[in-house]
Amino acid sequence: MVGVDKWKVWGSVVEVDVTETAALPEAAALIAGVIDEVESLCDIHRGDAEIHAVNLSQGAPVKVSRRMSALLRSALWVARMTDGAVNPLTSELADDDLVPPVHPSPSFLDVQIDDDVVFAPWGASFDITDTAKADTVDRAADLVARELECGAAVRIGDVIATAGHCPAGGWQIPVPGDGEIELPNGTAMATAFAPTATEPSVAAESAADTEWDAVTVIANDALWAYGAGVAALDRGIGAIRWIEQHELRARFVDRSGRVHTTKSW
Repeated sequence: MVGVDKWKVWGSVVEVDVTETAALPEAAALIAGVIDEVESLCDIHRGDAEIHAVNLSQGAPVKVSRRMSALLRSALWVARMTDGAVNPLTSELADDDLVPPVHPSPSFLDVQIDDDVVFAPWGASFDITDTAKADTVDRAADLVARELECGAAVRIGDVIATAGHCPAGGWQIPVPGDGEIELPNGTAMATAFAPTATEPSVAAESAADTEWDAVTVIANDALWAYGAGVAALDRGIGAIRWIEQHELRARFVDRSGRVHTTKSW
């Protein structure tokens, strides 16, 4: 019997499913500890978060913790893989008006990490919250499976990863608006949603920016599933071919509510 626990932290719903019910309290504690660590590093709303040291460096090299370095590397990897659709630099704080003319607009391509030393261009400001959560889903699922010797499915928001052995009948994971799908053990799934807006002008602009209302991607890890989903929203009608070129499984819902899937879905 699968044991399930849910709670909310860092602005997202967290869920853990384990194949051994007796392991559920310890699994929840392990996951909470992993999330607390990452939140203390990356939550830009916390004054003591380590990410602020990077954002305040303004062109000077700064030494960060090993975990912070790994999270930044993950964010930069996703940015490169998605051609910047998932950008670790915040657009609000990297506005051209805030950068003196002698400095070019900062880009994630200009960020360098050497061991645990980060060098970011002047004017760069990081917000890696979403990629850090996806990275944490992968890490948490692997940790629970390894430490407690059971199967685990861990979800933060709309990103889920599985590890260890699967329950009888496999991992049956809800797909937004379409029942459930059996998620292969050791893989991950993420759903990206197009932005919504209440003001007609903003809603029209959002509708023009994407062909899709939602994209669900299955990949070998949660970080790539999340990044590919966001990139697919950004690529419009060409997203299906792009997803298939990367040998991923995906389900698309267009603005009219019609469902499209890759051949492998």
